[in-house]
Amino acid sequence: MALMYTKSLLLMAIISTIFVLGSSNQNFRNGPQNWNFRFNHTNEPFRHSHPIQSSRRIIVGGSDNWRFGFNYTEWARTNAPFFFNDTLVFKFDPPSDTNTHPHSIYLLPNLWSYLRCDLRWAKLVANTSQGGGEGFEFVLNKWKPYYFACGESNGFHCLTKMALMHTLSLLLMAIISTIFVVGSSNTNFQNGPQNWNFKFNYTNEPLRHKNHYQSSRRIIVGGSDNWRFGFNYTEWARKNAPFFFNDTLVFKFDPPSDANIHPHSIYLLPNLWSYLRCDLRWAKLMANTSQGGGEGFEFVLNKWKPYYFACGESNGFHCQSGMKFFVMPLFRWY
Repeated sequence: MALMYTKSLLLMAIISTIFVLGSSNQNFRNGPQNWNFRFNHTNEPFRHSHPIQSSRRIIVGGSDNWRFGFNYTEWARTNAPFFFNDTLVFKFDPPSDTNTHPHSIYLLPNLWSYLRCDLRWAKLVANTSQGGGEGFEFVLNKWKPYYFACGESNGFHCLTKMALMHTLSLLLMAIISTIFVVGSSNTNFQNGPQNWNFKFNYTNEPLRHKNHYQSSRRIIVGGSDNWRFGFNYTEWARKNAPFFFNDTLVFKFDPPSDANIHPHSIYLLPNLWSYLRCDLRWAKLMANTSQGGGEGFEFVLNKWKPYYFACGESNGFHCQSGMKFFVMPLFRWY
């Protein structure tokens, strides 16, 4: 029975991954009759009625180039998918008397560093002088996600959306990455495949298993720090994962007062892109500034879907400064 549930879960994960990867592709949005997945791991073209498309040279940001104040996350979404051996061209002016806020290009090591704009382990790939003329060229020549950001002003440029993520359009890699992201916080997963032990329970009836059934948890968001400005909730969520069905998240924050002139709220964002951009236009208010006092505001993870939370105050500045996180509740394993 457990094997059947595992297969069902994997199938749904694959379907979800296809929709995530394909959502920005016009043919994908036009319906299944237009889905046309082709993979070529060699230089030999497929014998197909459509000729293989050659590699592209893509100017990052288009006519806006690589500059402060432009939304590169949205640009990457609308210009996806990207493929092997495509060349990204970053154009930006070098430092001068009239350009006192130059830019650079850093390659971040993983998704978490990208989401936090954490440049501690990032690699400098182009300094402030390398974007002039024809621009700095970067070839997407490996089967991996690439996370780019401007590293100037101690990461402030990155926090204000001078960051972009290019994920190569390869379904298998996406599935593997999904499994590792979901499982990376589980000790048995980290100890190796011989310890992977996924079992699922869809009812309130405990499984007849040597390990006792674990009940739903009540989790205070941020722990003793509660829901406040200046705390890294993305890192908190990573360290406290995995989260499960019917776990309850508790948001505690002080209501507005003379001593608290910068209160907080809780919004639920509709999708990953809104979360990455801190775009609250279609977000749903879950708790206003007065609902976090006392025992806190409770939110039950009662659906199998990703949840994207953020503080919506100060026109999204609190969100952009780290008051956001996402969770994907799982079926319990034992």
